Parts: sequence; C-alpha cells; structure tokens
Amino acid sequence: MKVKIVGVVALVAILCLVFASVAMAVSQATIDAIIADAQDGTIDGNWTPAEIEAALSYIKNNPLTYQYSDIQGVLQDYLSGLSAPKPAVGQLAFTGAELLLILGAGAGLIGSGIALRRRRA
Repeated sequence: MKVKIVGVVALVAILCLVFASVAMAVSQATIDAIIADAQDGTIDGNWTPAEIEAALSYIKNNPLTYQYSDIQGVLQDYLSGLSAPKPAVGQLAFTGAELLLILGAGAGLIGSGIALRRRRA
C-alpha cells in the first residue's frame, strides 16, 4: 500500500515539475518589458515569438489591460508580421504540441489504468 502511495506522489511531483517548467518559460520581468515596449503602439525591441505569445497570454488573463488598452492588438500585429510562410501543398503544418508532455500524460493514464486493474483483480 505504501509503495502505491509513494508511486502516485512521485508521479504527481514529476507532472507538477513538467507543467511548471512549461509555464515558467518566460519571466514576468520580460513580459512587463514587452508590455512597456508596446505602450506606444509599436514594438521596438527584439523579442522572440514565444515571449510575445507569453505576453499575449498574460494580457488575456489581466482584465484591465485586456479591456482598456490596445496592447493586445499591437502584439498580435507584431506576431502576424513574424509568421512563417505557409507550408507547400502536401506538407502538414506543425501544431506546436508538446510531444513529451502528451506522451507523459498518456503513460500516466496507462499506468493508472494498470494499477486500478490490478487492484480490482
């Protein structure tokens, strides 16, 4: 019984670390600098698309900035200017999914199913 509990706790801890590392990919200071850069309606700094997307996500979760400023539009315009050309006919576009994260979640579901099945038998 203790082994199962320790296993579940370890699995939860690993998943928390994986999700935290994905969530903390861009620091809050960088997001604040991007928002300050976009205040005048243009983006002058050299920001990566991931940093701009993180700032967009932050703005969408901040109702005051989302409702009462046009920073979201400025950031979306900047991202649309950076977009890569569309793939040629017959090629699939990359969806941006985190493959390791999906595989880890699938392995966790399979493992929990096996553990539940053994407990019933």
